[in-house]
Amino acid sequence: MAALGALVTQARSYAEIAAEVRQFAARIVGPSLDLLGTSIELLKLEGLIAPTGDGADLDAEMLCLTDDGRRALEAYLTTNIRPGTSDLNKLVIALKLRFIDVLGAEERLDQLEGLKRMYEGEQARLRDLADHDEWSDGLMPSWLDIELDMVARRIQWCDGLIGGDPR
Repeated sequence: MAALGALVTQARSYAEIAAEVRQFAARIVGPSLDLLGTSIELLKLEGLIAPTGDGADLDAEMLCLTDDGRRALEAYLTTNIRPGTSDLNKLVIALKLRFIDVLGAEERLDQLEGLKRMYEGEQARLRDLADHDEWSDGLMPSWLDIELDMVARRIQWCDGLIGGDPR
């Protein structure tokens, strides 16, 4: 998704795309070989991106998003997000939010509403955990307070975006 999204606005070199994908993923979830994702070569093989020149120098080769690539990106952007707060979920959410402008207004709204529902589910799970006194030893209550505050802020943020307030 990151490589396809990097090509939405303009053709870019292989090296630029690879560096951007690697740097973005590392800044969201930390460095991880597991999250480097689909290789740019595979995206070319699948016809989702295409070279714009002769391809003599792989690192300098300019690549562009194909029509199939744009459809694939839109499909990625509109898939449901799994509940939970894993590093992979954080990366998927960050990518969806980064490239959400690719979608039409109704699809953007659907994605924001889906994100809000996911956060509401997370909030219910955390509240359920907080309601169990047998698990409230140590620093668990204060940690849950922080988590609940963060998810409440995310829900409020989604509400603002859904209602038209971009904050």
